Amino acid sequence: MSIMLGTVFFALVQNSIDHGFKTGVFISIGVIASDILLISLSWFNAELIPEGSTTDWIVRLCGATFLLFYGLSNLFKKENITYPKTEKKQVAKFVSMGFLLNVLNPGNYIGWLAITTQLQTVAKYSLSEAVFYFVGALSAIFSMECLISWGASFLKPYITARFLRLVNRLVGVLFIGFAIALFFY
Repeated sequence: MSIMLGTVFFALVQNSIDHGFKTGVFISIGVIASDILLISLSWFNAELIPEGSTTDWIVRLCGATFLLFYGLSNLFKKENITYPKTEKKQVAKFVSMGFLLNVLNPGNYIGWLAITTQLQTVAKYSLSEAVFYFVGALSAIFSMECLISWGASFLKPYITARFLRLVNRLVGVLFIGFAIALFFY
């Protein structure tokens, strides 16, 4: 789940190039926090988010709107080759970005729901066994996302204003595409 080429992957790469490795870690913390929420909902209260209802449509609409605005902001972003330090006020920005990118993607909830159903009904995991499994899965996801951020941060010496402009345009178009797909899915 952590190496899929989705919105979180592109946000990790782009922000690690723009702002450094630490921003990728903060985005990853937001992703893990939203995964914990999604796992909890799927394990204990799967009935709170019924499939195919108005709730599903609202979540998709919110996710599509968020991705559309994020994509448009990337399309019109001014390229800045200086690499600012991450300030304390930006930490909340990057954590919330990771949280929202992950939690507003209905595919993530469906994925965790499928895993949870498998663990509960087929494998007959107890709660303690499931917690052990999920801690391992979340640790692997966090580690992989940190590796992605770390690898992307090494691209800095090779980044020119033109390359950064191309990356921003590509990420913007991809996020707008994800928004359209999410809205019309």
